[in-house]
Amino acid sequence: MDELGDRNGYLELSNHPIRFEPVSKVTNVFFDDTSKEVLSVRAGGTLGVVVRGIGRDHTFRMEDRGTISSLKFSPDHTVLAVQRNKNSVELLSYNDGEIGSGCVQECRAKGANLLGFIWTNNDDLVLVTNSGVEFYQTIPQVAKDRVAVRHIRSYNIPCSWFVWSTECCLLLLCIGAAPTTSTLQPFTFKPGQSNKLAKFEVEVSSGSSTHSQGVTLGERDVCVGVIYGAVSICVLRHPSTPTIAAHLDVYSQNKDGVFRRSHICRLELTGRFAVNIVDSLIIVHHQASKTSLLFDIQLGGEVSGGVTSVYPITVPRSVQPFSLEEPSAVPSTTAQPILVPCELYAPTWVVFQPDIVIDARLGCMWHLQLRLDCLAKVMEDKSQLVDSLLRRQQAKPLVLSVVREAVETGQLGALAQIFDKINAAYRQHLNSILQSQMGESVSAPASSATAPEIKGVVIEQADIYSSVLAPLMEEAEKGETRLKEGGEGTSPPSVSSKLVVGVVIEYIRSLGAVGVTVQHFLYELVINALVRSRQFYQLHQLLQYHVLADSKPLACLLLSLVSVYSAGKQLSLDMLCRLNTAHDEIIEVLLSQHQVIPALRYARSVGLAETVSARKFLEAAMICGDSDVFYSTFTFFGLRNAKLRGSSAFAKGEHCDMYVDHFKKLFGEIPDYTIQQT
Repeated sequence: MDELGDRNGYLELSNHPIRFEPVSKVTNVFFDDTSKEVLSVRAGGTLGVVVRGIGRDHTFRMEDRGTISSLKFSPDHTVLAVQRNKNSVELLSYNDGEIGSGCVQECRAKGANLLGFIWTNNDDLVLVTNSGVEFYQTIPQVAKDRVAVRHIRSYNIPCSWFVWSTECCLLLLCIGAAPTTSTLQPFTFKPGQSNKLAKFEVEVSSGSSTHSQGVTLGERDVCVGVIYGAVSICVLRHPSTPTIAAHLDVYSQNKDGVFRRSHICRLELTGRFAVNIVDSLIIVHHQASKTSLLFDIQLGGEVSGGVTSVYPITVPRSVQPFSLEEPSAVPSTTAQPILVPCELYAPTWVVFQPDIVIDARLGCMWHLQLRLDCLAKVMEDKSQLVDSLLRRQQAKPLVLSVVREAVETGQLGALAQIFDKINAAYRQHLNSILQSQMGESVSAPASSATAPEIKGVVIEQADIYSSVLAPLMEEAEKGETRLKEGGEGTSPPSVSSKLVVGVVIEYIRSLGAVGVTVQHFLYELVINALVRSRQFYQLHQLLQYHVLADSKPLACLLLSLVSVYSAGKQLSLDMLCRLNTAHDEIIEVLLSQHQVIPALRYARSVGLAETVSARKFLEAAMICGDSDVFYSTFTFFGLRNAKLRGSSAFAKGEHCDMYVDHFKKLFGEIPDYTIQQT
């Protein structure tokens, strides 16, 4: 690892950065955190303003009316707001590269200094001053090149700086400072509406109060983002002395809308930091070591006073190397582009939420991306790795590969925990489907209203079977076959069928622990493997102690194996009896085994004596070749006919003529069962 990056790092910059004109004496560069665009202003706008962003690239000119402090488009790009002085914003209409006339909106508070402005909606503009917050609404005019403004509301709150989050529609003001704490005031916005939330205090130093003098909380120490569906505020606490490490406090919003400290990320470093929040993971960049730390607050940690202390989920690593393509000095269709390595964690780097990294000197804007495959390689605790991967929406193939690797490398101790985590998420997914089908709310109960909504991958039984168990079983069978054919000197297979059976049993246990019905193909895999290796005792134990749950398909599978596993017949019958919903199947099994009289007795015991097919029983009795059995069976149905219809004769629809003829051939005339019935 060096200043050019770590090729095994779990972070990378997007392959195609947005390029813009770098900062120079002529060019000033601004970032619009609402539209995520970079605006390059040349010579105050007289030489052009270039707007670069995803899916947007346009240029326009404007008059140079003084030094520009900030400029931002409304989200629909119909109004351009420009700040040139400390007490007003100029609003200019914009249409397809043409700047129209507009108006100037001054701060309403007299003597107030404008700290900045934000667009909260297409028509909603907020001015933040050192005296408070002013909420305005732009009004479309008949003439499209004009802009009018209407004041909606003001909040008179002294303020030193502010942070805005477009993703959360949350504005955070720093409204007061004490020796060890700062007070933050949050606001939320909706179209045409604003809401003032409860203020809260944050600690500004990671040391004791006696050493906290001079440590202040700045705008760059605070960021706002969404972590697992919940609005969260991250606050960097710098050390009061060089011997104390910095912390990152996470403040989460409770059901009353109040922010409370819920987690402390232990950085164990000092120096300059920057924070991104990518896919609900907190990424802390450390400039001095040129590395990034990764935190997943859902993995838990040490709890003290209701606050959870969490540590990086793996060792700090640098972002992967990145090179910019520079055109060849001599234009040519065959010339290869020149790749220039970029300095990572440069002093000119600036980060914005949630995943923006800008280098104004290079003129590049990247999106920071996770490399989960590299993360999986460096995390030693596979159970914790799977726990984190299950919360990432694109991680299903990686989770399955981690499970398979755990089996192949013999990490069976962690496998039970891995299966439990996978199946807990699977159970939650099934509950959501069930609630949705029943027309009930899928949201969490009131008692857990603050629990974040975690959307991740769902690993179903078919996924485990097709991607892990079936391929491993096939590999084990091939290896065992080679071992038999090769004789002595042939190395044993790396994975045995016995091992795979044990893994399947563990997976079945985990499914049962969360109340998920095990699908038949898992039982079939176990039974076929045990029969093939002639481990009949183990199979009998699994069935006897109901590790393999009773089901009709499982009973039928046991019956199909009677030729190699004779006990399967009785085990299947016992299983069907326990189900108490498989009377027809039990009768079919008994008849297929030529046990006609036991089948009749069973039919009578379950109340089916008057509805079973006479032809089916008579056919089985005739095939078995025992005249006594045939006589008893024929007599049974003759008596049934006499009872039900008053005649011992079979109805035409029963198609029993051939069995009547067979009876006459064996025993002569048919008795009059009606007399016996009376």
